[in-house]
Amino acid sequence: MTRVLLLGIVTALTLLAAGVAVPTAAVGDVTPAPTQQTPPPDIAAPSPTPEPLLVNGQVIDIERGYVVFSSGDAFKLAPNAEIVDDISGTTPTYQLTPGIFAVATLDPSSGLVLSLRTSHRPLSAGTPAAQIPRRYVVAASSPRPNPDLVERHALYTSVLSKAVAVTVTVAVPPETPFNDDVYMATDTSGWNPQAIKMQRLDGLHFRIQMDLRGGTEIHYLFTRGTWNNVELDRAGLQRKPRDLFVPGGDSQIVDATVRRWADLP
Repeated sequence: MTRVLLLGIVTALTLLAAGVAVPTAAVGDVTPAPTQQTPPPDIAAPSPTPEPLLVNGQVIDIERGYVVFSSGDAFKLAPNAEIVDDISGTTPTYQLTPGIFAVATLDPSSGLVLSLRTSHRPLSAGTPAAQIPRRYVVAASSPRPNPDLVERHALYTSVLSKAVAVTVTVAVPPETPFNDDVYMATDTSGWNPQAIKMQRLDGLHFRIQMDLRGGTEIHYLFTRGTWNNVELDRAGLQRKPRDLFVPGGDSQIVDATVRRWADLP
C-alpha cells in the first residue's frame, strides 16, 4: 500500500512539473450517496369487513322469509338462513311458538339475517331488537286497537246467541309481585304482551270478562306486561299458547293457573 501511495505522489509531482493541473478534493468532502427514488404512494388498504350484528329478543313469528320480534321489528331472513338451537347447534326439536328467545346474526352489508339461535331461556348476547339501527329493520308494527274491540274470526256464527259473556279467571304463583299487573297476550292482537289487562281480585287472582261471538277461537298466554315475564309451564319451560273456543250460549267460564313466570325462580 506504501508503494502505491509513493507512486501516486511521484505521478502527481511529475504532472505538476509538466504544468498539468491535478484536481484536488476539499478536506471533508464526501461522495454523495445516490438519491433514493421516491416510493410510489401507498395503495389504499381494503375496508375491513363489518362485524355482524347480533339481534336479541323474543320472536313472535317466523313466516314468509321474515323473523318478527316482540318489539314489533321485522328482519328479512337470508335464503340460506339457519335456525338452530342455542345449546345443541342443531335444528330445534321443539316448536317455535310465540315468545321463544332468540339471537339473530344480521349481516350489515346486506341487511339479511344469516342465522337464528333459539332457546327456551333468555339469551345474553346481542342488542335488543328495538335498539338496532332502523335502517336494518324491514318493518315495525303499527299501533293496534284494543283487541276487545277488534272483530274476531269465527268458525261459525251462532244465530241464537250473538254474544257470549266469557269470564277468564287466573291464579298466579305466590311469588308474583303484588304491584304487577297481569295481561292476556293473544294471537288476535299480534301477540301484544299487554293486549288485555285483567282486573285484580286479590293477591293471587285476576279476572277479565269479554263478550265474544259464538264460534270464536283465540290463543293466548298470560304475561306481566312483557315477554320477559311471560308464563312458563311447571318445569320452567316455554309453554304452548292456551286455546279458548267459544261454542255459543249465554256465558262461559274459564279458570286457569300460571305455574311459573319467566323472570322468577
